[in-house]
Amino acid sequence: MFWGFSEALDFVHEYNKLLPEDAAPPESLNILLFGGGDPRHVLAAAAKLFETPKLTVNFYCVEGCIELIARQMLLVSIAFENPALLSVKGKTHLFMDLFGNTLIRPFSTAYLNGKASVLTNIVTDHEYAQRYAPIFVLDALKYKERDQLENVFRFWTNGPQHVFNIARYWDDRVRVQMGERYDNRNGAFDWDLQMRLRENGAKQICPQEYKHWRETGIAFTFPEYEQTDPNKTFAVGLVRNGMAYHHRGSVGDNATGPYISFGQHAPEERLIHSKHGVNDFRSTDITERNVLQIVYEIQEKQPYRFDPRDIHQFGAHQLDMGKSLNKYESRTDPLQAVSYEASPLLECNNLKVHFLSVEDVLRVQEGDKFSNRFDAVFVASNYFSLLKDDFARSWKDRCLVCCETRQLTTFSKEEINTHNEAIKVWAKRNSLQPVTNFSINKNYSVLMYKHLG
Repeated sequence: MFWGFSEALDFVHEYNKLLPEDAAPPESLNILLFGGGDPRHVLAAAAKLFETPKLTVNFYCVEGCIELIARQMLLVSIAFENPALLSVKGKTHLFMDLFGNTLIRPFSTAYLNGKASVLTNIVTDHEYAQRYAPIFVLDALKYKERDQLENVFRFWTNGPQHVFNIARYWDDRVRVQMGERYDNRNGAFDWDLQMRLRENGAKQICPQEYKHWRETGIAFTFPEYEQTDPNKTFAVGLVRNGMAYHHRGSVGDNATGPYISFGQHAPEERLIHSKHGVNDFRSTDITERNVLQIVYEIQEKQPYRFDPRDIHQFGAHQLDMGKSLNKYESRTDPLQAVSYEASPLLECNNLKVHFLSVEDVLRVQEGDKFSNRFDAVFVASNYFSLLKDDFARSWKDRCLVCCETRQLTTFSKEEINTHNEAIKVWAKRNSLQPVTNFSINKNYSVLMYKHLG
């Protein structure tokens, strides 16, 4: 729910691969992310836009939950934060902390506390939004949805009424799911990793990091940091009653993890080297490398040159994760963080991120509002069941249609194959030509098609 089950894709690059050799490059691209879960595709494309300064890219993000919109706004803001406030390494670790950890560093809490007021102004004040974060377009959101976003951001600030015991909620979910196997959960976690995730292709995930995440919800750990504060961006279903909040607690994926989006592949072959099943680098280390490249290229607008000193290498090490003594407590004292209002986000004149209404989950497939709008479409695996044949009305000729599979998850091979076959049947019914080469024996996290028009 809070992250995807496929790698970050640069849709500009993927779309250009479909163009005939003599075709002129497009002047603009409209890309629909139908339930992306996180902004990985937005950031992957944004990092490379310095190579095509004349191209304008519009991302349209539609989610079935207002809290996911709030999280995506936050995560994109981190990547575009002014370098006077945060270094590239600082942005990288802050992004990873808020993206994948149920418990976060005090610094991350201070940032979240300070940024919440800025995000509130963005959704409530159009002139402020244009001045501070012009990459965000919120025109499609209804007034009630803006009010809901304001409530979410207010909950992120510290206060006695803003309690979120994510550590206890996580442990309760694990106990319910494991049942009588709870006392032997370490073996169950190892079986899920070795017999499901790694067998399905997610080989970069290491036992130490996966088991720690299944136990605590903390996915990305480094020896120099200690995660102690609850990550309030995981709170879903917030309802404000006077000064107090009611919420649904911990929801979303707690079997696969946030390792797929950025942590499976790297351009440097030595980073994915493995010997006797032991990786030199964890998926956490690969995530650090890939997020750092994205943040660097967005900020510097030039290619990133990998330096091994930029990242950690703990694949073959057994780290002492330590214990969080106050994990069931919530920090309620107001934090005096840096004022993020003084420095607008980095400029990116050829990128716009449009956040659509929650009601557009179904409306984007019907009517004439989005007719012949999109050059590329991404469909998340858990949104596939919502697709209708009328969806094709919103595609342009030669539209790139990408459907996320369940390959890099803990689903069984039978469930994965069933889902893949359903995608293929739907694609054939909608006159989609395969771009993915099904003739080779390879498993794909995304199946790509081209609309024939």
